[in-house]
Amino acid sequence: MSLDSSLSDFTLDSLLSLLETSEASFVAELTLNHNHFLATENVILALTDEVEKSRYLATRKKAPRAPQLQLLEEWCLNNNLKKFRRKLRVDPDVFAKLVERVELHPVFSNNSNNQQLPVAVQLAIFLNGVGHYGNSATTEDIAEWAGVSLGMVYNCYRRVMIALLQQHDNVIHFNPMELEDQEERDRAKRWVESHSCPEWRGGFLCVDGSPINLFQKPGWHGEGFFDRKSRYSLSAQVIILPHNLRIVDYVIGIPGSLHDSNAFSRTRIYRHPETFLGADEWIWADSTYPSLLWCVVPFKRSSTETMPNAHKVFNQHLSKVCMTTFL
Repeated sequence: MSLDSSLSDFTLDSLLSLLETSEASFVAELTLNHNHFLATENVILALTDEVEKSRYLATRKKAPRAPQLQLLEEWCLNNNLKKFRRKLRVDPDVFAKLVERVELHPVFSNNSNNQQLPVAVQLAIFLNGVGHYGNSATTEDIAEWAGVSLGMVYNCYRRVMIALLQQHDNVIHFNPMELEDQEERDRAKRWVESHSCPEWRGGFLCVDGSPINLFQKPGWHGEGFFDRKSRYSLSAQVIILPHNLRIVDYVIGIPGSLHDSNAFSRTRIYRHPETFLGADEWIWADSTYPSLLWCVVPFKRSSTETMPNAHKVFNQHLSKVCMTTFL
């Protein structure tokens, strides 16, 4: 064997041995790194679980609160209905009926050791929030008023809304063929007669519109929601019985820039008035609505002529029905 051949064999053997040693070291190092990675991952997962359980990384200081919920009961006992309505937008008897309607809903039962707030308290928080707009309806203000956390306010909103929406078909309906609705219609007619005259008792429904303000300009066709009051809003049209304000028909979601008469044309009563009204029956509306055989509106003031006294008297008496209803 020549010297060159021996050198070549030695070099080849050495290289193979070196490669085997390097591969073993690499595999061992890779295994070690993999184990280290798994251990690190387990630590991170354990820490994540602890954070999710506690929800807070640092000890919280309880914010001082002076809840005012007890004032609602005090106002009821003192018959101070004006203050009660100003805060919750409903009378105490209506509030009690709402509690009775929703208190058995499963959303208020969490099968936990941490009991929810009483349903009446959750409903009061919800009504206070949805009954106001702007600075008086911030989540922080509602939380301070009720003496609860911000998260609790959101939970109350969600639960009450779920429970109320399930009542939709039970309370918003009107069928002249049903005995219950016939009795409601007769009571509404008697109320109208007592606030006007016997000839007007056929107008047992009222319609009015109201904007629902949006907190910011919508990103899609935003200008279409810019209303006459220089706010971005949705338009709602509501048809009610005047004696108890019960809603029998409505439409919501129309862009706020549209006129009331345009939004009104989307309601069911506009498209099918015969399903609500019989012979010699109509609804009351203000001057922004169309004058139809079944929709009575006030006389409009002319820009060039003086309004006749008979028209003024008619408008005054019509306002007694509509204004009393929507105040």
